[in-house]
Amino acid sequence: HAKSGVSCADCHMPYVKNGSVKVTDHWIRSPLKNVNNACQTCHKWSEQEMTNRVKTIQDRTYETMYRTELAIIDAINAIKAAKDAGATDEQLKEARKLHRRAQLRWDFVAAENSMGFHSPQETMKTLGNAIDYARQSQLAAERLMKNVAVK
Repeated sequence: HAKSGVSCADCHMPYVKNGSVKVTDHWIRSPLKNVNNACQTCHKWSEQEMTNRVKTIQDRTYETMYRTELAIIDAINAIKAAKDAGATDEQLKEARKLHRRAQLRWDFVAAENSMGFHSPQETMKTLGNAIDYARQSQLAAERLMKNVAVK
């Protein structure tokens, strides 16, 4: 939408008729509450098609966020296990840095509040990077645990 010059208000505060005057709706809300005015002025699909498209994007995002959460939890557990095995804070620095990178990306997607709809491709890229950082963190902590156990 942004590349097409569409602003937040175009979808979240679409024009409505107030008598003979066309004004911006003063209620900021989900476009799904008013698909006709919010979406169908540009998109010529049925309301059901529009709703299904949004639901598909949001369902995929939810599933990927869940997978990201699992990867982040695995990283946290690996860091804890390495710490319990005797790894120092200095040794855990890299694993923790990677964990923070993963967590920040998950937080960004969660806080953005469209469940991926505002920018589906960027959302998936961000979550993919979060999973990658979480797994790198997990591997770094697991390698540390092996090295600490050997000593």
